[in-house]
Amino acid sequence: MSLKYAAQPVSANHYVLPRTGTMRTDAHAFLSEELYAETDEGTWRQLFDAASYEGVIGAYLMPDCHAGYGVPVGSVVVTEDTVIQGGSGYDISCGVLYMRVPGLHAADIAAAEKRKQWIDEVEKRVATGVGASAPRLAPKLRGSRKLEAVLRYGAKAIGVQADRCERQYIEIPEDTDLDLVEKARDKALPQLASVGGGNHFIEMQVDEQSGEVWVMVHCGSRGYGWQTANYFFYEGARARGIPTAQRERSWLRMDEPLGKQYWAHHNSAANYAVANRHLIVKGLQDSLEEVFGKQGDVYYEISHNLVQEETLLLPDGTTQRGFVHRKGATRAFPAGHPDLLGTAWEQTGHPCLIPGSMYHGAAILFAEPGASKSACSVNHGSGRILARGAAKRQLGPRQAQIDLEMAGVVRELGGVSVKGIVANTKRTPLDECAHVYKDLDAVLAVLEAESIAKVHHRLYPVANLKGTD
Repeated sequence: MSLKYAAQPVSANHYVLPRTGTMRTDAHAFLSEELYAETDEGTWRQLFDAASYEGVIGAYLMPDCHAGYGVPVGSVVVTEDTVIQGGSGYDISCGVLYMRVPGLHAADIAAAEKRKQWIDEVEKRVATGVGASAPRLAPKLRGSRKLEAVLRYGAKAIGVQADRCERQYIEIPEDTDLDLVEKARDKALPQLASVGGGNHFIEMQVDEQSGEVWVMVHCGSRGYGWQTANYFFYEGARARGIPTAQRERSWLRMDEPLGKQYWAHHNSAANYAVANRHLIVKGLQDSLEEVFGKQGDVYYEISHNLVQEETLLLPDGTTQRGFVHRKGATRAFPAGHPDLLGTAWEQTGHPCLIPGSMYHGAAILFAEPGASKSACSVNHGSGRILARGAAKRQLGPRQAQIDLEMAGVVRELGGVSVKGIVANTKRTPLDECAHVYKDLDAVLAVLEAESIAKVHHRLYPVANLKGTD
């Protein structure tokens, strides 16, 4: 039976896969007709599997969804008392931080030479690439005691204000031993305040309407998070009798010893990731000051690979506590959400930061009341059409050349003509070509049509730094 064609349209942008077989709940997909047509059977099979785990009370596809490991990328799974490790994946708490640079306008960065100079300054201060370490990290952040504080208290350990991030930290019981995964500890300190490789990046962007300059950081928990996830995938599979080759499908009960160990280590990786993103900011501020005489400040920071215990807003107006797994999805609390009470974002909802792609740009959204039907979640980007491995196999130099030509397009940003994207690489990596991503505007249109979220800022890249794989 085709699961894709078993899904029934609720509206022009909302499909439901009725509970069937081992599913414990109906599953919902927020897709336009065109995006629905692009989804493959593998994505729907993973949605079916996600809705079949013990303890699941909700399963959702975001409009940027595609097949992943265990659960789809661009999915949200809600449980009562279990944790699905694939719901965070290997890069626990991968996410985005935005800096706003008041006083710096498109006209100030229009010259490509100035943007290249900024890239050069950033590369002096921020380490990028797989396995990269951050030797320039301030001495006061060195040492095992400081690392322990970061793992337990995240952004709070380095003095970041609570209203600048989705959360300062996730609490870990004081008597919890975080030395279980030795390989993770070995990676943690050297890689703190670094970006990494893959699709992680630092990017200067310009607001399409105002012309104001922003800087985005996209990275996660580095080797610490990967080693932590890898260890518990194997342990979880062993505990559940799941074949090693299918270990990404493992899950744990929150009341069992292994589940408690995973939850503590997952949260320590999340705390590490938040601190990591904020520690990169100083190098970016110094680089902006050096080239443009402006520093900028953190606007907001948020994760899009994470499990969090939250208050769920149900469509009937009631609430329920649950564990919300966002794999390639972004939290989207609207104004008045119970978990925002007493915060700076209580009246407006918090910003939802969406990186998109180099060629389709990025966006900042704010949730609308309709977010209750998507577990208060939105997409985390444009969404891939081709997986990284497939892109490298199927695309060639011609596609990369076309991308370079696209990068030379002149955009009108805040009334100023800005040409191209200055990058720290001479060619676009094949797995990051424009051809591998969906159209971000088409993805965002679904959210607006369903009153889940509204676009407040549309931004386009003008300078990009990627780490090498």
